[in-house]
Amino acid sequence: MKVVIVGAGIGGLGAAVALNRAGHDVEVYESSAFLNEVGAAIHLAPNATRVLRSWDCDFKELSPVPCEAINVYSADFKLFLAPVTLKEGQELVGTKDPWLLTHRVDLHNALRSLAERGFQGRSVTIHLNSKVESVDAETGEVHLQDGRVVRGDLVIGADGLHSRTVQAVVSNGRDKVSTGQKIFRFLIPMEKVEKNPVAKRLVDKIGLSSTTAIGTPEQRMIIYPCRSGTILNCGVIRAASEADDLAARESSWLNAGSVDDLVAGLSDFDDGVRGFCKLAEDLKLWSLVTRDPPPTFVKGKLALMGDAAHPMLPHQGQGGAQALEDAAALGALFASDTAPEKVGELLEIYNEARYRHTVTICMFSRVALERREEVLDELRRFVPDATIAGNTPYGTWDSYPSREVERLLALRRTEKAA
Repeated sequence: MKVVIVGAGIGGLGAAVALNRAGHDVEVYESSAFLNEVGAAIHLAPNATRVLRSWDCDFKELSPVPCEAINVYSADFKLFLAPVTLKEGQELVGTKDPWLLTHRVDLHNALRSLAERGFQGRSVTIHLNSKVESVDAETGEVHLQDGRVVRGDLVIGADGLHSRTVQAVVSNGRDKVSTGQKIFRFLIPMEKVEKNPVAKRLVDKIGLSSTTAIGTPEQRMIIYPCRSGTILNCGVIRAASEADDLAARESSWLNAGSVDDLVAGLSDFDDGVRGFCKLAEDLKLWSLVTRDPPPTFVKGKLALMGDAAHPMLPHQGQGGAQALEDAAALGALFASDTAPEKVGELLEIYNEARYRHTVTICMFSRVALERREEVLDELRRFVPDATIAGNTPYGTWDSYPSREVERLLALRRTEKAA
């Protein structure tokens, strides 16, 4: 089949790799030129590394740091909780898949390399500077801003939070929802930390083998390493004022923030935390604005995936992982001998396999782990019988999208035979 993918982020490239390996001709259309890739670090929990391993991804290319736990400290820097540990999670799930921390750009480069390298003599074609204007879900036509029209037997909408492809499924799909929060994101080189006694004491205490959260559910700082431990990735999430929302309504990696504003809001925090934050580099600030998920991820020949389908915010650390799971599900569904007329039927299985799971994580990603009850009613608009029980971080680790697809395919065959 001819597969057209809109967007070459983590999800789009993951889908390209999966569908290329499944035996299809894949073309990706990306609006940017890939000249200045930006972003911060990313969690790759075992459900994500499991997918990457199945694609023969070389983890060394990610320059990762193994993660052993999430440790939570109070604002005055006293350890009081370790809600997630690798050892416990692996034992509960029965897996040996690693938990890695990597820079988003390193993951993106590794996926692009896998896509362009191809599989069994067939590689993925990536078209840069190719902004998509709209998609016709029924015909599989993708209309580009420069007037070109391309067609696919299967079209994948992987164009993120600001998706245009979502409008082919639901007309108001791009309407934004503010969570009333804003986030400062920044990087600090370890070389800089080593020269600053205040920052060094903080890092020596938390170490470089975990993700650290400091503060309260109302304002929390997250720190974890990437690039083989040479860079610390940091984020501070706090309530946003109306002025903040207006100033940074559209979330973007390019919105600059102020170190003075960052530090000024940390008056209740330990002196070491404030001193550490004064070293911030490449500081970005934006409101945590998101979208509600559409009522379905599929229509005609179109499947939405990643943030185009279920926009994730930082609280669950699962945005990239769920996009990779979507990609794995698509690769498992569309065997090399799939007839184009079967696309619609198979996409319904994709929707069944992924909708409940990802929308639940999507809605819970809007708040800290201990505040999930606050969004439960919102979640039930999309998943009426949703509950909090079982939706722990370990629950996301115990996810095998290919197995779920195989189970649903077998169920369909049984129903048809009956």
